[in-house]
Order: sequence, then structure tokens, then C-alpha cells
Amino acid sequence: MHRKMIQGVTSSLSVVFIREQVQFIEKNGYQVTVVCNKDFETSYDGMTVEHIPFEREISILQDIRTLYSLLKYLKREKPDIINFSTPKAGLLGMVAGRLAGVPTRIYIQRGLRLETAGGIKKHILYATEKTACSLSTHVIVVSDSLEREMVERKLLTREKMVRIGKGSSHGIDTKKYDPAAIDWDRLNNLRDELGIGPSDFIIGYAGRLTRDKGINELVESFISLAEHRSHVKLLLIGDFEMSDPIEERNIRSIESHARIIHCAYTGGMEYYYSLMDVFALPTYREGFSNVSIEAQAMGVPVVTFDSTGARDTIDPRRTGIIVKSNDAKGLRDALEALIDNGVKRKALSGAARKFIVDNFDRQYMHHELLKFYDSLGKRGEYDVEENDEYLGA
Repeated sequence: MHRKMIQGVTSSLSVVFIREQVQFIEKNGYQVTVVCNKDFETSYDGMTVEHIPFEREISILQDIRTLYSLLKYLKREKPDIINFSTPKAGLLGMVAGRLAGVPTRIYIQRGLRLETAGGIKKHILYATEKTACSLSTHVIVVSDSLEREMVERKLLTREKMVRIGKGSSHGIDTKKYDPAAIDWDRLNNLRDELGIGPSDFIIGYAGRLTRDKGINELVESFISLAEHRSHVKLLLIGDFEMSDPIEERNIRSIESHARIIHCAYTGGMEYYYSLMDVFALPTYREGFSNVSIEAQAMGVPVVTFDSTGARDTIDPRRTGIIVKSNDAKGLRDALEALIDNGVKRKALSGAARKFIVDNFDRQYMHHELLKFYDSLGKRGEYDVEENDEYLGA
């Protein structure tokens, strides 16, 4: 008899990222339904989906309605396991799961928004995280540094904490992100389209163009470097978000600087990584940065801030460089070192792909997650001391 599992995320966009995982779990003895908001048109091929009206931001009346809908749904379905992630779905899922008497309630913590929040919002975010963790039976954290941050903030005790393998949300497809799989005609067409010459040195970034992603520091570091290195260009892939804007002068630089190439976020990222000589990740906080491991899988060394969920993505001094957080000069110096030292850059590049394949391959992560689910008893018992493999020990 299949064990019944319900997975919840706030936005329907997130469903795309868990499709392969859900299908793998279903093939191995579980009946899985995904619950999410119907906020975007997307394909749910191969999945059973139930729409629950989650709102990402705080909305007390709507959140109460959503909690009521979710509670009714869980009482009707009587799942053995619920697995909720993202802050809003995580909170409401754990509350509803506890009230409905679901035996195994798993909260996946993918990153602490409160790390970069301030004022009353920070206190609200802390309270929601604390509540979700308290009402869960297990908390999966996606990185070692996130685990430490949560323990230090007294959000979580080790008894509830689980980390799958070395971490990450769900690993990456290392067959897709493989330099050997690149179509060179397509790559050269993209190079021409973006105006990248054969001798250009490309510093790359992919993600939201926001303050807490370190875009101010990245743009300022690049402009300083570009003054004396005419072959260096900055490739930014992502969109601005006015909820966390960068400095106006840096927006102007992105829009007008002759050697800053800005593209909206797009598919086919493996081709964009193939254009890069180094990947910059000056983020203030992450849960676990997938773009960092995607870049390394393509043989691109990474320079990152020493921040939660970013430092875990590289093997320091072997696949990349860690810089003190919020340090624009340190970021500039690290990038400069890789621009000027081709031997070091090549060594980092050579080790990067093996590090990712060995630790973050998606199929490996799926099997490790399945082992965790299978280790849970009918009532959700799980002995952390006897299952240290899931903590990356």
C-alpha cells in the first residue's frame, strides 16, 4: 500500500523545480499530491496538484481563509506525511498539519528571509519561522551554514534537524550542466548575439538584481576593474526587483555601461555559463545557491561572499574563492586575482565539475531523500543519532 504524501509550496512557479523529485518519489512507493497557489499558468504534467490560495506576503484575513481550506483538505485526505516549504506555505502547512493530526510533518527550510530584514518585519519573520519549526516533526535544512544559523538563532534543535547529503534544494541535472553536451554552433551564435569577442574575459552572475544579492558591490567592483582592463565584461542575467532595489547609480551603470551585458532571466542557462570565465555570487544570504553549483558543473570557478548558504556551495581554494561578506574591495581583489592568474583559474575550473558531480547530482540527491522518507516509521519516528548520514556526517 502506497504511503500518502502531500507537498506544499506557496507559488505554482515552484512546482516546476520539484517535478522530477515528485515523480521519482511516486515511482518508489508514495502517492504524492502537490498543493500550491494558482498564481501562474504552468504545466503540471505527471503530477497531481491541488490549488490552495497561499499569499507570499502577510495578509491576515486571506491567511486565515487559506489555513481553513488547508485544514479541511488535510482532514479529508489523511496523509501519512506532509512536506511544506517556502515561508508562508511552511507556516500554514505546519499549523494545519498539527491541527489535522498528520503524524509526520516536514518543514523544508530553504533560506532565512529574516537575515536581511529589519524592524517589525524581522520580528514577524522570526515568529513565523519559530512556529513552523516548533510544529514540525522534522526540519530539512538545505545547507550546513543554514543549519548553524538556525541553531544560533534558537529556531531549531538538533533533534529535529535533517540535512540530505551535502545539502542543496534538490541537486542539479549534471547531464544538462555538462560542458561536453554543449552545441558549439548554438554557443557561438549566443556569443555573437551578446557581442562577446574571443578575447573577452567574462565575469558572470545569474539571479535577482537586488541589494541583498550584492549587486551594488558587484557593479562597483566591476567598474573599478574595467578602468584598467579593456577586455573584461560583466554579464548579468536576471531582473530588477523594486522591493529590494539597488543604488540608482548602479542601475544607470547596468543600463548604460558599454561593457555590462544585461539579459532577462532565461532558459538554456548552461550556454550562458559556458560564456563565463568566473561566476560572481556576492549574496548576503541564501538557503543554498543553485546557480553556484550550476556554474561549477560547467567548469566555471566561483567567487562568493562568506554568507549563509553560499559558502557551502564551493570547495574553498579548490573550486572557488570565499570573500568576507559585504566587502566590495575583497570581491574586486578576488576577481582581479582570477583575471590575472590563468593557471589558478584553470586549476579551480578543473576541480569544479568533479566536486559538483560527486556531491550534488540530482539523482543522488533524490535517492538520499528517498532513504530519509523510507527511514520514517508510520508515526514519523526518526532517530537523528542513528541516521547521521543525512546530516552530511
